[in-house]
Amino acid sequence: MSFLIALPSLASAVVSSSHVLYRTFYPSSINSTSWYSNISPSTYNDSIYQTNTYTSATNAPYGTYDYCTMPHPRADVYQLPAPVANGSVRAELVYLQYIQRHQRRTSYNSLPGGENQAYDCDNVEAFLYASPNGGLPQPQPMHVFGKTYTDPSNPFAANYVKSTCQLPQLTVGGILDGFQHGKDLWSVYGEKLHFLPSVPNSKTWFRSSESVLTQQSAGGVLRGIWPYHTGPVPLHQQPEAVDTTNESFECDRRTTVLSEIENSTEWQSHLEAAAPLFNSLSWASQNESDFTFSFNSFADNFQARLCNGYNLPCNVKNLSQCATMAQAEEIFRGGDWEWNYWYRTNPQALLYTQTVEGPFIAEIIQRLQAVQNGNSSIIYEHDFLHDNDIGPIAGALGITALRWPGMGSNIAFELWKVRGGSIYARVLYSGQPMVTIYGTLDWILLPELIGILQPYAPKNIVQICNNVTNS
Repeated sequence: MSFLIALPSLASAVVSSSHVLYRTFYPSSINSTSWYSNISPSTYNDSIYQTNTYTSATNAPYGTYDYCTMPHPRADVYQLPAPVANGSVRAELVYLQYIQRHQRRTSYNSLPGGENQAYDCDNVEAFLYASPNGGLPQPQPMHVFGKTYTDPSNPFAANYVKSTCQLPQLTVGGILDGFQHGKDLWSVYGEKLHFLPSVPNSKTWFRSSESVLTQQSAGGVLRGIWPYHTGPVPLHQQPEAVDTTNESFECDRRTTVLSEIENSTEWQSHLEAAAPLFNSLSWASQNESDFTFSFNSFADNFQARLCNGYNLPCNVKNLSQCATMAQAEEIFRGGDWEWNYWYRTNPQALLYTQTVEGPFIAEIIQRLQAVQNGNSSIIYEHDFLHDNDIGPIAGALGITALRWPGMGSNIAFELWKVRGGSIYARVLYSGQPMVTIYGTLDWILLPELIGILQPYAPKNIVQICNNVTNS
């Protein structure tokens, strides 16, 4: 049963201003390198980057930028589109595409100067098995799971941190967060709007990237949505070599454009502003370029620690010398600046987004057009992806300021059909209508939304990636 609002008559499309929009989602000063070197907009005062190992929720006000557990649709705070809520239209929710980053994990980037803390994943069982199709008369496999260890005789492990985790790996907090994320989605789209089916069926479609992180997140979130469902659920993935998500498909132009972006005057100026900070952390980075040409590696290392109950790192040769929260805050603000520059403010943001996410944005457009044309058999698609999918999609939508998409960050495309046949869209970013250069995307005709996305999904993307210029 779909959610139907019976109200007087159709009014013209409006942009909502009724939702509470927290300023930390859209900081106006993010375009300047002073954003991360100035302590006055301290991220720690109005944002969260720290939680406990087993915590699956936050006590912060809803809508707070919480890198460890980003806000998402939740029944107690979910609001209907403004024209529906204020009585201007009669509308029915007919389609939902929900795109999210995986839940929290260990780090990708270990410090070249050494790690004084090892991640512990003995509280996680990462299952690894395959099964013949249910129709085949074969025994079911043993439910084996991966348990990471380091053999003391391994000659390559002498300087490697003795962790019981694969890096990266979903942590127990990430798994628990996934359950809660799914429960909250059901509270909105299942209980409140009566939109989701009682079990996954032919009207639902689930997809992940090739990464185990996204696949494991899917298991947690979908269990939260359907806690009593039995039986397997297909999670669709494209072949890794041509996957349209997670920058998996080959694209030489992407590398070229990124190099041009990161050699621009603006990028070099931001590195100059960051030099004192990087110098103060040289004991951790050993001045390796991965840690000094971008905030990405330091931010990843610090974020993963703080989001899973660990401390900031210390110098393995001098344990009294440790990274400080003030340094971490500056690192995080610097990461925000870089994401905003990559996908919003640099002159090549359009081309770069095309080469990173163009094929997947094209898939989003195709899904939306299928609903518009009455050709969609799917009412609910859920895509489990990465920050480097969420970021470019948000950039393509014209988000006014793009901070680093945190763990579990999400974009929801809701399509509402009004009496008379027109379909309107709204886009929620981490649970609230996205604020963009086009206005707040709370109620927009579907063709207009498609028009916003269309330039980022060129039909000649293969030629663009191969550096072929059409005459």
